[in-house]
Amino acid sequence: MLADSTAWIWSRRRAYPELRQWFDERLEADEIATCDQVRLELLAGVHSPDYDRRARDLDALDTCLITPRECQRAMEVQARLARLSTDNHKGVRPADLLIAAAAEAAGVEVLHYDAHFERIQEVTQQPMRWLAPKGTLR
Repeated sequence: MLADSTAWIWSRRRAYPELRQWFDERLEADEIATCDQVRLELLAGVHSPDYDRRARDLDALDTCLITPRECQRAMEVQARLARLSTDNHKGVRPADLLIAAAAEAAGVEVLHYDAHFERIQEVTQQPMRWLAPKGTLR
């Protein structure tokens, strides 16, 4: 599964040790993949000297590629969302569209805690999994 940055961030919060344990078990079992967009998001807030270590840790994961093909798919999904209703596509971040396209092309589900992925799934019908039931994390 491709873990969105929301899954990473929520699973690292001290208030949710059970999520951290579950997520870490998936990491140890090599069930978590990443993509360049998620790497960029996760590393954006990391300061030196931790940056290089964290980057290496993320590089060790399987990678779902974002190529021009996935960019085109993200634009197609965005257009389909726009056609569903006037503002349906506006709340969905372009980054989320790219992450979903990378997972779709790799044939893996998206692990997330972000309602935007529900909108994307309406169009793509691809497998997605909430890290925890929607609305339960605060």
